[in-house]
Amino acid sequence: MNTLKSTKAKILIIEDEAVVRFGIARYLEDSGFEVIEEGDGQRGLDIAHNMDLDLIICDLRMPGIDGLEILRTLRDETPNLPLIVISGTGILSDAVDALHNGAWDFVTKPIMNMEILEHAIDVVMERAHLISKNRRYQAELEEVNRQLRRHLDLFEQDATAGRRTQMQLMPPSEERLGPYKISRHLLPCLYLTGDFVDYFIIDHNHIGFFLADASGHGAASAFVTVLLKSFVERYRQQLSKGGYLCLLRPAYMLACLNQDMRRQNLDKYLTIFYGVIDTESNCLCYSSGGHFPYPILNDGHASRFLDTRGQPVGLFSDPKFADTTVKLPQAHTLILFSDGVLEALPEKKLSDKKTRLLKAVDQCGASPIDICNILDLKADVTYPDDITLLVVEREAK
Repeated sequence: MNTLKSTKAKILIIEDEAVVRFGIARYLEDSGFEVIEEGDGQRGLDIAHNMDLDLIICDLRMPGIDGLEILRTLRDETPNLPLIVISGTGILSDAVDALHNGAWDFVTKPIMNMEILEHAIDVVMERAHLISKNRRYQAELEEVNRQLRRHLDLFEQDATAGRRTQMQLMPPSEERLGPYKISRHLLPCLYLTGDFVDYFIIDHNHIGFFLADASGHGAASAFVTVLLKSFVERYRQQLSKGGYLCLLRPAYMLACLNQDMRRQNLDKYLTIFYGVIDTESNCLCYSSGGHFPYPILNDGHASRFLDTRGQPVGLFSDPKFADTTVKLPQAHTLILFSDGVLEALPEKKLSDKKTRLLKAVDQCGASPIDICNILDLKADVTYPDDITLLVVEREAK
């Protein structure tokens, strides 16, 4: 049985010929429909306005308000209410007019076989059922979209607040520490970044700096950078109290970080380059926790990579970190990139990417923004990973 009949669908018949109306009504009642009869167009329209109907069957030609006027009225007021027109004229133009004005189907009188009308009813009511179902789905989808937009707005607000906090934890984009000018430039792939830089005075003749990259993306990685900042601040406070000299010993500092990271059980790790410059001896002591690409040292004439092999921080229980000390030229620039730059460069081979980085440093010197421009790295482009530059420069006296 048709599911629409089983729910006792309510049909209004507007037909001025009593015999025709009676015959249709009795047949439809026998077929399981609830039928309401009306012989006058205006009264039929009033019923349609005041009653919840599933279908209207309307004669086209009636005295007073005819079928076409009923169609036009209901088309504007209840466009999803099925309406079948019946007419005894059999003129094609009548069917065209009826369908053009909102009829869902057209059946000619006399109706010799009521199954034809019943089939038309089944078809239009099935169509109405599908339209209603689609409207419910559309309403549910719109509600889901509204909720999604609300959640996205909240997420964006949280992410914006988190990004603001994260940026506040970083040092100024450019700062002079003793004889050095240190600058940074960040192109985050998301609101929150897993890259982090810091630079600070350790004591009267030592400057510390690092560039770190937390594994993964988003809030979890950003949280790791906040932890990193807190750990380093704790080391600085302990140093100021006369103990815990790890900030002066890069390999030891990375080992301390490794222990602190693993105690958090975050399933996250860092790649990091940490360097300490002795401003009196003009030497750089550094250690790497898996940082790549290698830092680039430029002496004003040529650029070269510093070898910084090492294991990530927070990944292994007992990683090996080593200190390396290099004598720095009187005037020099040290440039560090996060590994996101390698994904952004178009070259296929790693060797070609490294060559391009060296050439960019040779051409642009110590300006991180100029380096980004010559590498065609733009602030308004979303890259697969965060891209961060840290530049440490000492000018000639």
